[in-house]
Amino acid sequence: MPGITIEFTEQELAELRAEAREKGVEVGRLAHDILTEDVVRRRQKQRFVEGAVKFALEYKAEFEREFPHGMR
Repeated sequence: MPGITIEFTEQELAELRAEAREKGVEVGRLAHDILTEDVVRRRQKQRFVEGAVKFALEYKAEFEREFPHGMR
Protein backbone atom coordinates (compact mmCIF):
# COMPACT_ATOMS: atom_id res chain seq x y z
CA MET A 1 0.00 0.00 0.00
CA PRO A 2 1.38 3.48 -0.84
CA GLY A 3 2.52 5.57 2.10
CA ILE A 4 3.73 9.02 3.05
CA THR A 5 6.19 10.32 5.59
CA ILE A 6 5.04 13.06 7.95
CA GLU A 7 7.34 14.94 10.28
CA PHE A 8 6.10 15.82 13.77
CA THR A 9 7.61 17.76 16.62
CA GLU A 10 8.33 15.73 19.74
CA GLN A 11 5.29 17.32 21.41
CA GLU A 12 2.99 16.56 18.47
CA LEU A 13 4.16 12.97 18.33
CA ALA A 14 3.73 12.58 22.09
CA GLU A 15 0.14 13.84 21.80
CA LEU A 16 -0.54 11.50 18.89
CA ARG A 17 0.88 8.55 20.80
CA ALA A 18 -1.17 9.42 23.88
CA GLU A 19 -4.36 9.63 21.83
CA ALA A 20 -3.60 6.33 20.11
CA ARG A 21 -2.96 4.67 23.47
CA GLU A 22 -6.24 6.06 24.88
CA LYS A 23 -8.16 4.76 21.87
CA GLY A 24 -6.33 1.44 21.80
CA VAL A 25 -5.13 1.80 18.21
CA GLU A 26 -1.75 2.03 16.51
CA VAL A 27 -0.33 5.50 15.89
CA GLY A 28 -0.33 4.92 12.12
CA ARG A 29 -3.99 3.88 12.15
CA LEU A 30 -4.95 6.94 14.21
CA ALA A 31 -2.97 9.28 11.94
CA HIS A 32 -4.60 7.71 8.87
CA ASP A 33 -8.09 8.08 10.32
CA ILE A 34 -7.52 11.68 11.41
CA LEU A 35 -6.17 12.68 8.00
CA THR A 36 -8.87 10.96 5.98
CA GLU A 37 -11.67 12.31 8.20
CA ASP A 38 -10.27 15.82 7.85
CA VAL A 39 -10.01 15.53 4.07
CA VAL A 40 -13.62 14.33 3.82
CA ARG A 41 -14.81 17.16 6.10
CA ARG A 42 -12.90 19.81 4.13
CA ARG A 43 -14.21 18.53 0.80
CA GLN A 44 -17.79 18.49 2.10
CA LYS A 45 -17.38 22.05 3.35
CA GLN A 46 -15.98 23.14 -0.01
CA ARG A 47 -18.91 21.55 -1.88
CA PHE A 48 -21.35 23.27 0.50
CA VAL A 49 -19.70 26.66 -0.04
CA GLU A 50 -19.66 26.19 -3.81
CA GLY A 51 -23.37 25.28 -3.73
CA ALA A 52 -24.21 28.28 -1.56
CA VAL A 53 -22.33 30.62 -3.89
CA LYS A 54 -24.11 29.15 -6.92
CA PHE A 55 -27.48 29.55 -5.19
CA ALA A 56 -26.73 33.15 -4.19
CA LEU A 57 -25.61 34.08 -7.69
CA GLU A 58 -28.77 32.60 -9.18
CA TYR A 59 -30.92 34.95 -7.08
CA LYS A 60 -28.59 37.98 -7.02
CA ALA A 61 -30.29 39.87 -9.86
CA GLU A 62 -33.75 39.28 -8.40
CA PHE A 63 -32.59 40.35 -4.95
CA GLU A 64 -31.01 43.53 -6.29
CA ARG A 65 -34.18 44.32 -8.25
CA GLU A 66 -36.47 43.75 -5.25
CA PHE A 67 -34.20 45.52 -2.78
CA PRO A 68 -32.53 48.53 -4.40
CA HIS A 69 -29.26 49.72 -2.95
CA GLY A 70 -30.84 52.13 -0.44
CA MET A 71 -33.07 49.36 0.99
CA ARG A 72 -30.30 46.83 1.73
